Amino acid sequence: MDRITTCVFDAYGTLFDVNAACRELSQKVGDKWNELSTLWRLRQLEYTWLRNSMKEYIDFWKITSDALDYAMETLNIQNIVLRDELLSLYLKLEAYPEVQSVLEKIKNMGLKTAILSNGNKEMLESAVRNANIKTLLDEILSVDECKVYKPASVVYDLVEKKLGVNKQNVLFFSSNAWDMHAASNYGFKTIWVNRFNNRLEKLPGKPDQIINSLEQIEKILKN
Repeated sequence: MDRITTCVFDAYGTLFDVNAACRELSQKVGDKWNELSTLWRLRQLEYTWLRNSMKEYIDFWKITSDALDYAMETLNIQNIVLRDELLSLYLKLEAYPEVQSVLEKIKNMGLKTAILSNGNKEMLESAVRNANIKTLLDEILSVDECKVYKPASVVYDLVEKKLGVNKQNVLFFSSNAWDMHAASNYGFKTIWVNRFNNRLEKLPGKPDQIINSLEQIEKILKN
């Protein structure tokens, strides 16, 4: 592996728990909370890909609210107050427990750190602030800068453009297999954070390593 100078993280599902909003309001959502969370996330991703194909970009907050509306309608959950509460919580999703300490260790090793996400700047800034990790990040990169979503290659171009690093010196982390495949195909070294024991996709690119928690990063970087 080439010398790694920069660690880049996907945000949603990798640093921040996308199920946190529905889980926190599970008593209000009822026994459909897990189904709602899954469908909300699925449509959120699908809408980014479909809008890329249609060349109809809108920011991720609008996609997130559209996806929630679809999921609630599908599951026949009619509650505008609950909808607004879920969206509010999405702005301050919980970080996974190991995130802060892992970023501290990476910074102590003298490496650059960044987020590269479909989220818009406001969403990302809010989540980062809530997780108390802003001082541990050199850059927060949003697709709003290029007006197209992952896995378009111009999104991954933002890392070299904004951080001034060569792609072969970047280690990219994502819990989303499709994102990891795309980043690998682009030329980054990649780590798939497979938190839920999923399968690799049948797509170009492959992970350099597979882990189930970010806690394993320090060992990888020291090898």
